[in-house]
Amino acid sequence: MPSLFMNPARSGTTDHISRRHTREPISSALFSPAAGRVKIAFVGMAAGSGATTLSFAAAEYLTALKADRKAAAEPGPGRSARCVTMLELDLRPETPAGKPYDKIGIDRRFAGRDFISLYRLAAEGKPLHGHKNLDGGISWILRVPGEPFPAQDPTVLHRLVNNVAGDVIICDISATGIMNDGGARANRDALLALLADMSHIVCVIDPLPSRLLASVPATETCRAAAAAGVPVTYVFNKHNPGVNLREVTRFTGIKDYLPFPAVPAESVYGAEYACRSLAPELAPALSDLFQG
Repeated sequence: MPSLFMNPARSGTTDHISRRHTREPISSALFSPAAGRVKIAFVGMAAGSGATTLSFAAAEYLTALKADRKAAAEPGPGRSARCVTMLELDLRPETPAGKPYDKIGIDRRFAGRDFISLYRLAAEGKPLHGHKNLDGGISWILRVPGEPFPAQDPTVLHRLVNNVAGDVIICDISATGIMNDGGARANRDALLALLADMSHIVCVIDPLPSRLLASVPATETCRAAAAAGVPVTYVFNKHNPGVNLREVTRFTGIKDYLPFPAVPAESVYGAEYACRSLAPELAPALSDLFQG
């Protein structure tokens, strides 16, 4: 049977990412006060890979885990709660596609309360430090649809990461949103600089062949971040019986990875109507990602 990956016009593509990758688990010891500030990037290797879905689920999963551990711990001065922050990092202009702000139902969550838009503050040149939008134990720092957007300058993303309040920062990073002109060298360097500032990187890969091909530039950049010493975990998202893992692993060179299942459509729709993440549906896979 012919394969998209065997197309001679694509033969040079696999050379870019043929080196073996390794999986680094994320220790849940990150909730120890001794861990300091922890920044975990969920990076979508191509549009539609599911990084936003996984980052939202991770934020709610870790918050529930934190609550369970706090309830089981002996009280004391060293048991202070660590705040989880969910931070969207993107440089794309608004598109008609579903937005993270709407996917998690921020309007409903903050009905009768103010939601502070750090992107608006950045566009207005105002200080970003210390702001929180707390709901469900998480500080939600997301772009607000229709609001002013700062110039497409990657330094804005660094300002957000380094000024947002929180101890465990879950960053939803759109690689394609940063490398927005086809992966020009300057934009790849901007993505690499952002990833190099992270404590841990989760590369989210959709094994659909067309998305695998689109993932090559971002995967190269994640490999460069790993070579620079940043721990990296590779996730094959939306895993289902139709995925040809033999071809996927051959093409990517990724032998050690975590599979995240394709969630049934009824669960996806039900979660969004309820303004919640897919943390319950993805809990087994998330428990493999956050170990210790």
